[in-house]
Amino acid sequence: MDRKAYKSTFGKSGLTPFHCPSCGKGRLKVQQGSFSHHETKSSRRSHGHEAFDFDWVDYVFCCILECTNSNCKEVVSSLGSGGVDQEYTIDENGEHDVDYCDFFRPEFFHPHLKIFTPPEKTPESVSSELDVSFSLLFSDPSSAANHVRIALENLLTELRIKRFNSSNGKRKYLNLHQRIDLLPTKFDHVKELFYAVKWLGNAGSHSHQELTFDDVFDAYEIISQILEEVYDDRRKKVASMAKKINKRKGPR
Repeated sequence: MDRKAYKSTFGKSGLTPFHCPSCGKGRLKVQQGSFSHHETKSSRRSHGHEAFDFDWVDYVFCCILECTNSNCKEVVSSLGSGGVDQEYTIDENGEHDVDYCDFFRPEFFHPHLKIFTPPEKTPESVSSELDVSFSLLFSDPSSAANHVRIALENLLTELRIKRFNSSNGKRKYLNLHQRIDLLPTKFDHVKELFYAVKWLGNAGSHSHQELTFDDVFDAYEIISQILEEVYDDRRKKVASMAKKINKRKGPR
């Protein structure tokens, strides 16, 4: 999960740093002739200001991206914003020179990118919320984090952790922290991971606390490890093997 790649910008042509959401193998490349960008009204007006500089330029763009995998060739639409950056070079005489180049930052993809692939046995109620989160990552990180929290809540339900207590015929719903506390002892080694996702998700739910791209990637990395611990058969097989070896204090 290379968060640096997902934070990158790209140009009007050529490869982007993003992988295909369909096959996961190919890279997404700007489809020839599909890129369109325009300067915003406020940006155009700023050209007449006496203090105008190129870093005031603001673009909007849209384009079609195509998977480089010849067996896939998926197409993805993307739109977002852009600007102008300085690029320092040295000419043939060894003199420093400055070039100005356009850059573009995506804010939307359709179909959305797959930031990571959950284990095959991950329930739909969990993976579908992660998909919603992935679709919001570039445009609304706080909402993206909140949907990771919902995925965690659904995971607890799939693990048969109760959602409420009943008393005198009335239901009292348990909050997420209380439900995590009810995880059986076999999950003690990952309880801290559950709590961490909860705190990040809580922050995403509060309008006064705006989460960053990196905050959401923290949540992705943590919940991906939780899902591997719960649904990755290879991990469970290795853990079972280690347990038997430890019990025998030697070979199985």
